[in-house]
Amino acid sequence: MKDVGTPIREGLLFTRDTALAERISRSVLHWPLEILVRDSWKGWEAVSPDSRLLLIDRGTMPSLDLSDSHFRIILSGEGEALLQALTEFLYLREPLSQAVGIEHLLHTKCWQYLKAVSNLRESDSAYSFFSDLLDRMLIPTALDVTDGNQHKASRILGISRTTFRSKMKSIEEGEGDPESESCS
Repeated sequence: MKDVGTPIREGLLFTRDTALAERISRSVLHWPLEILVRDSWKGWEAVSPDSRLLLIDRGTMPSLDLSDSHFRIILSGEGEALLQALTEFLYLREPLSQAVGIEHLLHTKCWQYLKAVSNLRESDSAYSFFSDLLDRMLIPTALDVTDGNQHKASRILGISRTTFRSKMKSIEEGEGDPESESCS
């Protein structure tokens, strides 16, 4: 019996739609999965037995004989439906401890926070809370990744150096604030 619990590291996408291929590649950035794109089907002999995930874009690929003797997961659909199927599969497949899509994680936490404060008459701005939280996470991490180089860190984040320094100063000033410490 084959081990069906082995993490999927590589998949194949069969499509001629380059825009769909790009969207799928972006959607798997935070998962332990690399998607190789093929614009034609050359039969099972061209598919490595190690490729356990196959994505078939039915919008650009003709009917394919998908009977196979190897254990594989095959998702097929047209365009956005295929992308949605892949996203849902990834969230179901990978345990949270191994890989969590950052968008899914943020959505869940935002939903929980907003639900918790929705019945309060007065609360701080949720937008401000999450913006400040992201700044407190991204600014120091970008500095760490770039070994303290503010220019590179601001470039990675896509903000000006002036904005970067301003956010850094706000973070440093907020470190003494007991409320900011409880949120980090």
